[in-house]
Amino acid sequence: PPTRGSLSASKIGFPLASSPLQPGIGSSLLFLQPPPGPSLLRSSTVKGLSLAPPLRPASLPMTPRRKTAGSVFTPARIAFLAGMSSLLCLTMAFKAEEFRYCKDSSFCRRHRAFDGTKEEATYSLSEVKMLDDNTVQGELHNLMDKDRPLKLTIAVFSNGVFRVTVDELKGIKPRYHVQDVLIGEVVSKPVKGELSLSADKATVTFGGRTLELALAPGPFKAVFKLESETVLSLNSRNLLKFEVYRDKGEEGALEDITGINDGLWEESFKAHRDSRPHGPASVGIDVDFEGVEHVYGLSERASRFSLPNTKGEGVARDEPYRLYNLDVFEYAVSDDRAHQALYGSVPLMLSHTAGKSGGMLFLNGAEMYVDVEDGEKMKRTHWFSESGVMDLFLMAAKTPTEVQGQYAQLVGTQFMPPLFALGYHQCRWNYKDEADVREVDAKFDEHDIPYDVLWLDIEHTIGKRYMTWDRHLFPNPEQMQQDLASRGRKTVVIIDPHLKVDSQYAVYSEAKRQGFFVKNKDGKDFEGHCWPGGSSWLDYLSAEVRDYWASRFLPTNYAGSTEHLYTWNDMNEPSVFNGPEITMQKDLLHHGDIEHRDVHNLYGYYMTMATQAGQQLVRPGRRPFILSRAFFAGSQRYAAVWTGDNMAEWSHLQAATPMLLQLSMTGIQFCGADVGGFFGNPEPELLVRWYQAAAYTPFFRGHAHIDTKRREPWLFGDAVTAQVRSALRARYRVLPYIYSLFHRAHATGTPILRPLWMEFPADTNTFGTDDAFMLGSALLVKPVAAPNTKTTDVYLPAGTNWYPFKAGLYKDVSEGDAPAKKGLMGRLFGGKDSGSKGIAHAGGATVNVECGIDDGIPVFQRAGSIVPARERARRGTAAMMADPYTVHVALDEGGSASGELYIDDGDSMDYAKGDYDHFALSMAGKELSYTRVGSSKYTGGHVTKLERVVVYGIAAAPASVSCTPEGGAKAGVEFTYDKEAQVLVLRNPGVAMNQAWKISF
Repeated sequence: PPTRGSLSASKIGFPLASSPLQPGIGSSLLFLQPPPGPSLLRSSTVKGLSLAPPLRPASLPMTPRRKTAGSVFTPARIAFLAGMSSLLCLTMAFKAEEFRYCKDSSFCRRHRAFDGTKEEATYSLSEVKMLDDNTVQGELHNLMDKDRPLKLTIAVFSNGVFRVTVDELKGIKPRYHVQDVLIGEVVSKPVKGELSLSADKATVTFGGRTLELALAPGPFKAVFKLESETVLSLNSRNLLKFEVYRDKGEEGALEDITGINDGLWEESFKAHRDSRPHGPASVGIDVDFEGVEHVYGLSERASRFSLPNTKGEGVARDEPYRLYNLDVFEYAVSDDRAHQALYGSVPLMLSHTAGKSGGMLFLNGAEMYVDVEDGEKMKRTHWFSESGVMDLFLMAAKTPTEVQGQYAQLVGTQFMPPLFALGYHQCRWNYKDEADVREVDAKFDEHDIPYDVLWLDIEHTIGKRYMTWDRHLFPNPEQMQQDLASRGRKTVVIIDPHLKVDSQYAVYSEAKRQGFFVKNKDGKDFEGHCWPGGSSWLDYLSAEVRDYWASRFLPTNYAGSTEHLYTWNDMNEPSVFNGPEITMQKDLLHHGDIEHRDVHNLYGYYMTMATQAGQQLVRPGRRPFILSRAFFAGSQRYAAVWTGDNMAEWSHLQAATPMLLQLSMTGIQFCGADVGGFFGNPEPELLVRWYQAAAYTPFFRGHAHIDTKRREPWLFGDAVTAQVRSALRARYRVLPYIYSLFHRAHATGTPILRPLWMEFPADTNTFGTDDAFMLGSALLVKPVAAPNTKTTDVYLPAGTNWYPFKAGLYKDVSEGDAPAKKGLMGRLFGGKDSGSKGIAHAGGATVNVECGIDDGIPVFQRAGSIVPARERARRGTAAMMADPYTVHVALDEGGSASGELYIDDGDSMDYAKGDYDHFALSMAGKELSYTRVGSSKYTGGHVTKLERVVVYGIAAAPASVSCTPEGGAKAGVEFTYDKEAQVLVLRNPGVAMNQAWKISF
């Protein structure tokens, strides 16, 4: 049964019309026929749809698109298909019973029942020593497994991260260690810490005792400190439980210390049986984050950003957070569903309080659960994973920005995207044919609405065979892509991991011939059901398979593709319609006889790795763009991510901000939520509010289900069209600022979209805030997520002033529009008196802001910041490349401000060779300077100019203003000053943005 909501027959293989042949495509198309017997509906239920297990496929000859004599579309078959189509098109809600919970998972029940009071299960530490490779090693023993000691390894990295790994010392079978996620020189070369031993503890220190890990021998406990203050502790409640591999026949192999003995060697969920051939192998430990009231992270889930408790008084549901990549249909956003696993997993938890930030990455690709509860001046957590090893990375620093940098040095930074990818993306399941594509593209221009990318879902293929084109619907896909590209626009098509079982389908048949598919437990190619019907899944864990996949993107293999075509990897959790929880069985086998249970959460990660390699083959030296639904730690190196199959409801718009904060702070920084909601039909107000909010998020795409009404911006009347146009133009204005943020994210790992407390780490009022966010360090954005909202309260963090950010208004002022000058205060505040500081608001207070739907959502610029912008209305990013810049300068109380601008060609990899411009903007002592950072220099493209400077918070009009380019003569600059608003606008300074300059007041 399909998984994307209210369904159409064509989505799961019903041929609504035949398709012409392409190279490598056979002359048959999958049909679903009713099985023998009177009943179609059986007990097997998946995603709200009961179907017989699985419907029998039948191959039917290709037929002409028009009905002719002898057509296989008999009246009986047409009636059957129509009935099934009606059934499938019903909209179904999230069905909790299709997914497992702790009660259904024996290893979860065992760890939750384990209370640490059993002496025979308590671990003690011995044999601690420093090895030649700079690691510290010891042994962990308990009485229960006295002949099976564990190996404890501690490594310290140059960035201050401590790695704590627990594995079997002499196991009967090697345990899986996550591969290919850690990156860079930092983690490959541990530095030598200082090891001191005493009777009661072993201590590893780094940085002159700035960071310390104190190890208590018995019971084993590890305390991680920053400048003598505890950040977190391991095993303080003695919940370390490590299920060593055993032979099934040995003593004790059929029993657990908790008395929960079911599910040790096999387990069933609904009709699915997990053979579990190696027996129980789970690992778990408790972790206390001390001195904090909030913890964050554990992407991906629809929960508050500050993770609610899963245990203790007042919890919405006594259920641990689950990390297990799943295709969750119409996910719920209520508090009692916060535990629900979604499409991706990053087992990273962050903590923060004033003066101290911490984090822990539990690097493990298997199913994982995490409990959170309150302790005395701490958050107590309990982590347990079904298999693999315990591989913990402990991070601590004075600020959250430093912790983000530590994490990025472990798993890598955000890939530098092509500039077009930061524009607006228009998507629908499905734009039905080339005529539809042409019309949508033309309508954007007709209504003067900017966009950059048009997307095609699976109906563009032949029978859901990826990397093919239905030439009846898309007779000339190459020309279609070239036509869009002639206006600076790109095309993205969907490519899912399931390959239709069809010997005439070249992508499948060649992979079959070479043995590249995931195997079942008996070593045969695994076959399951997905959109095309019977399908197999490539084993992306194999480097050889990844190379094969990459080669399929070459134009010689992928007919109809061009250099303007990019990729959307969906359904890569992986989604298997007839599998347990709509995914793969855990006892399937990957390359090297690795069980799927060990690597489930890594499958989508490896697929995007292979897809990126394919794009690099097609476009050497140019940047890839991939969107992925599934992800893991480090996925930011390969793909953007969206929040999946959301709904056209106000609650889902409200949930988008905390979900994106969660993703951003766990490294998945190029993220967004589908505008308007994937399922359902948004009312116009909801649609507009979603556009207004998404305009300030890193990834900006509108998408909709095939059974929803069309919702392109011009279909709701002139007023809505104008409101959406305004929101999209707001996005394009700030693209220079956003692009500069992406450069910083790529270079340092600093998130693009941030919680308020990241920028204001001492302001305790921000620690639980998740209805607003910082876009970079300069802009505070407060989405409007409720209907009929005319005003909203916005908390402005303490320690600075805040200015309403109204990019674009000052164009009129600078060009001498007298009525606009007189009405500036009203246009900024709806007529409200802002006080004696012009338009500035003092921080540390909540302000009520007018935000009618025509006003947009509240956006404030932080005093002391500078935001570069481009304010000419264009059709997309390509048309903006030669446009001049506007610089918004928001002065702090000392008259200072700073910012930066990053410029490159927006497409090639030449920036990695230093072919880019990076300039620092600084306002101090009545002088605005623009100075080059480092020795890099951009050698290509247009020489752009500075068109306008807007200075907020300047108390009096200057007598004169002059501009001096580097190596040039000083020249006067025209300006306009608004005394009431305390805003100075400089017009046409005329200096080039590829060289240094200064403006004096």
